[in-house]
Amino acid sequence: MTRASLAIVILSCSVFAKLEPRSHNTHEFFALQLDGFTHPDHIATALGAQYAGPIGGLPDHHAFSLPKRGDNGIDALLRAQRNKEPQLESSADALDSILWSTTIPAAEHSLHKREPPMENAFESILTGQPDVDAVHAQNNIARSLGIDDPLFPQQWHLFNTVQVGNDLNVTGVWLEGIAGENVTTAIVDDGLDMDSLDLRPNYYASGSYDFNDLVPEPKPRLEDDHHGTRCAGEVAAAKNDVCGIGVAYNSRVSGIRMLSGKVDDIDQAAAINYDYQHNDIYSCSWGPPDDGMHMKAPGLLVQRAIVNGVQNGRGGKGSIFVFSAGNGASQDDNCNFDGILYIRNPAQPCWYLLLVVAPEKASTQLTMVPMSVLVFTAALQLPAHLLQALSP
Repeated sequence: MTRASLAIVILSCSVFAKLEPRSHNTHEFFALQLDGFTHPDHIATALGAQYAGPIGGLPDHHAFSLPKRGDNGIDALLRAQRNKEPQLESSADALDSILWSTTIPAAEHSLHKREPPMENAFESILTGQPDVDAVHAQNNIARSLGIDDPLFPQQWHLFNTVQVGNDLNVTGVWLEGIAGENVTTAIVDDGLDMDSLDLRPNYYASGSYDFNDLVPEPKPRLEDDHHGTRCAGEVAAAKNDVCGIGVAYNSRVSGIRMLSGKVDDIDQAAAINYDYQHNDIYSCSWGPPDDGMHMKAPGLLVQRAIVNGVQNGRGGKGSIFVFSAGNGASQDDNCNFDGILYIRNPAQPCWYLLLVVAPEKASTQLTMVPMSVLVFTAALQLPAHLLQALSP
């Protein structure tokens, strides 16, 4: 392991020991990228600011604050400090170590969850009679793998006995001994029920955090905090005798709760890089509202965190970010205009995010899925009535 990689691992493990709430009503917050040699306390002294800590796993990025004074933000402050005469050499050196700066606006609203409508949006139950041979094959698979989950026969997205072949075609991979071992998916959502009998065996506590309430356990706390639990179940519900089974039932799953309240760009950036040497995949079912009118991209700090994950996560192999396309087709929404999907390195001919659509029923018109040339894949999702069974 290189020194740079070791530094990233140490940083990602130590940053989140204690996070403090930020009051945007009384203070202005800003983020600075430093040169790596100057201590943040020296910057705080030079600016007359308070050091608010490192920003997640972003190397050399730090947060600072000043009492609100009604002036023009960090750029104006830096210009004023540099124009002061006379200027101490130590202060000048400190200011020269600032490579990049941005003001952190207060969050105006919670991030928009992209969850499927649970009622009347789809026909949840397949029509027609099961194919006898397919049912026999499904039973053989269950016996071979020791699958006793009572809802497995209804999980047509895993093995479809009615519309044969219209499924994820995953059981053959299971039979080869591949079911998510040594892979961890972080569900960046509204929390997950880690006490669920289906999630408890695969829950990864060290990769989990609640950025809404600033506590270690991302428990669902609000009445509508159910989407993250459902997503976690689709991915990593354990092979046992409870409910259904996840598509990667031997993988680990962590929860990063940030969709249940307002979070600023500092928290979003920290969430996107949380434990990013051990969280391999980040499942992100959020973005602009699916109304055909919003296309706002994340702030530059959040974009930097995504780029950092792609370039430095997983021990240098890169974090994998999977985003939902949403359900806005009925409102003429078009993901080609979603700013969050265009985060990329201009010098490289590749995109940094994978866009996924999730129809609930195979071989039907995808009435809820918006158009986009950026869609990477379509992955069938758990039927609505089974999703509800996974809720806390």
